Amino acid sequence: MKDQLKFKVQNLLSRKGDTISAPMSPMLFAKEMASQNKVKFNRLARVRFNDETIHQIAEAGGYTGHDTLIIATKYANDLYLSLWVDEGVHGIPVAMSFQSDREIIITPAYNEAKYARKLSLDELKEVFTYIFENPSVLDIKNDGDWIGGETKSL
Repeated sequence: MKDQLKFKVQNLLSRKGDTISAPMSPMLFAKEMASQNKVKFNRLARVRFNDETIHQIAEAGGYTGHDTLIIATKYANDLYLSLWVDEGVHGIPVAMSFQSDREIIITPAYNEAKYARKLSLDELKEVFTYIFENPSVLDIKNDGDWIGGETKSL
């Protein structure tokens, strides 16, 4: 029997007064990917998987520390999610979807990526569905709010 996918979504954006901030590395990555793809974003989150091999490459007795990030845009009547792997020197777009139609588009770059473990289409659907059904996990937190994220076991 296949193990259940377990993951945690951690919102990375917080507001202090009129300023919205995030940890430096994920924010710089999101800005760079948005700029390269000529899109805007207003939500940013990290997805951590209990399986440490997901989106990692085996090296020197361990695995890389690649981040899996959700770069998203919340609209008045829709939510756009894009899932990325931040490999440090460049990013790999994994998949994207709009809440309105929930069609998941997996990128050719992800299909070609050589990770110890990649997410299947069904697993990607689990991650996207969880966020679409719980969009508050992406809400920008006011400074001082707990930003620990939510855990989802499917």
